[in-house]
Order: sequence, then C-alpha cells, then structure tokens
Amino acid sequence: MIIDVIGGGSLGLLYGGKLAASGADVRIWCRSAKQAGEIKSKGIFIRNTFGAMEAQAKPGTFKVGILDEFAEAWRQNPGQWIFLMTKQKDVENACLMSVGRLAMDKLMPGNIPGMVCFQNGYGHMERLEKMLPGWPLYAAVTTEGAKRVAQNEVAHAGAGTTWFGIGRPSGGTEGPHPEKLEKMLQLAGFSAVLSNDIDSRIYRKLLINSVINPLTALWNIRNGELLASEQRMRVMRTLLNEALAVYDACGIPWEEDIWDQILEVCHSTAGNISSMLNDVQSGIPTEVDWINGSIVDLAEKSGIRAAAHELITGLIKGLTIREE
Repeated sequence: MIIDVIGGGSLGLLYGGKLAASGADVRIWCRSAKQAGEIKSKGIFIRNTFGAMEAQAKPGTFKVGILDEFAEAWRQNPGQWIFLMTKQKDVENACLMSVGRLAMDKLMPGNIPGMVCFQNGYGHMERLEKMLPGWPLYAAVTTEGAKRVAQNEVAHAGAGTTWFGIGRPSGGTEGPHPEKLEKMLQLAGFSAVLSNDIDSRIYRKLLINSVINPLTALWNIRNGELLASEQRMRVMRTLLNEALAVYDACGIPWEEDIWDQILEVCHSTAGNISSMLNDVQSGIPTEVDWINGSIVDLAEKSGIRAAAHELITGLIKGLTIREE
C-alpha cells in the first residue's frame, strides 16, 4: 500500500517520517524543490520534546518530490491513499497542482485513491467534494502536536490521537482497506482510530480551536497561560457561549462538558504555541477565517450573528497585515 503525503509542513513530516521509518511505502510531495532536495539528501528527523531522536526516515527509504511531479508519478505507480496535509488556505492550490490533475483523468471507481484531509477548521470537505466529485474523502482530526524546525526536521511537541472517517459530503464512498491504513498508522507509533462519527469530532475541535487559538495569538501567550487570570477565562467563556448558541441554532449537538474539555486541553498542552500564534509570529496569514470565521458563517446561515467571533476574526487578520 502506497501512501502519498501532500505537504512538507510539520504534520506532513511527522506522519510521513514516522510511516517511512516503520517501513511503510511513502512518497512525500513538497511545494519547493529546495525542501524536496533537503529531504532527499538527508532524510527526515523527528525529535521529542527533550530534543532526543524519536524516529528517523533515512534517505532512500522513501520517495520525495515536488507537487508538480505528483500526478505523473501516480499514473506510473498508483498509490492507494493520499494524506492532504496543507493548511486550509493552501488546499485549492495544492490540489490543483497535484490531485486535481488526476481528477481530470476520470479514473474508474476501483482505481480512485482514498484521501485523508488533516485541515483545521470547517468547510474544506465541501470544497474538496466539488473539486474531486466521487472520491473517497476522509476527514481527520488529530491532537498530535508538532512544529517544523528545519526543512527536514520536526519537533514532536506532544503525542495525541488521530481519528479519521468518511466526511459527510463524500456520501459514504469508502477508500481502499481503511482498516489496513489504521493498522499502518498504529504500527508507525500513532494512536489511530477509524471513526464512524468523524463529523462530531470536527465540530468539537472547531469549538476548542475557536477559543484557544485566537486568544493565544492575540495575547502572544502559550496555551496554558490562558488560565492565568479570571479575565482571560471570561473572554474564553464569552467565545464559547456564543459558539454554542450558533451550534444550537444550526442543530449541531455539543457535549455538556465542553468547557472542561477546553480547560483540559489548556492544561495538557500548557507549553505549546498554537498554530495560529506561530503563524502570527511568522508574519503569515492564519487560519482564522476557517476557525472563528466558520462560526461566523454558520451563524449567518442560521439568521443570527456571532459578534464576538466576527470581532476576533478581524483582530487576528489585522495582526498579519504588512505595511506597504
């Protein structure tokens, strides 16, 4: 079974590297030739929070190339699964450069690979369904923590769980042997679960991210520091309560202990820098449009307004505006 990893960011290196190190047949596709060359010549290094080597995918034990080369390589040697590991803002562009070219080949149903989509936020599955009609699209929700520290190296900030399952828009089309993929991930050292209720996990993670990510980015603090004062926690609660009102208006169920779950995430990832804060510190656009912006969109579709999430979306976007 061949697994193609689209994207050489933190999660792409983490999953691609650990799968390759475990003996899986992996191909990693990067945006830049520079990164692809670095990975090809040096392999992938995965270190734990103490800097010790956790896993190493040595050169020659896996294939690596640039996105433009993906379609032709796949046609010559078809893979069974694709891991889409780009950020939300890069989904369309990455697909057009790679997977989208296969969609134009009009593959027979039995030859279409399954695709697991690791994006944060909400809305990407619907967009991908339009780009790849009839494809087996699986959504993934992960609590793995990772940060890329070099072109070919990632720091594994914290082990978590990865759930994946058929996303609602795909209409139940199944990929090739998903149970085998689950076992391959487990063999590579991941806590992986094939879920039949992935949509509820997506909505749960959206709630958690819509509270933690923007506030850590806005206040320039690590996750655990959100709990340092009552004032910060009141703002957290305001965002959560508004999001829950939106979920109620949309008929989306939520768990009664969601506030406790958010507090637990803050505790268990206390030293972590959220992906949104990392983007702000790097001066690049964040995923706020697909996190808090998704809450705003859901509210509008239900005929109500999510004023706090609307405000926080604008504040975060203002942080990465570059002066001319």
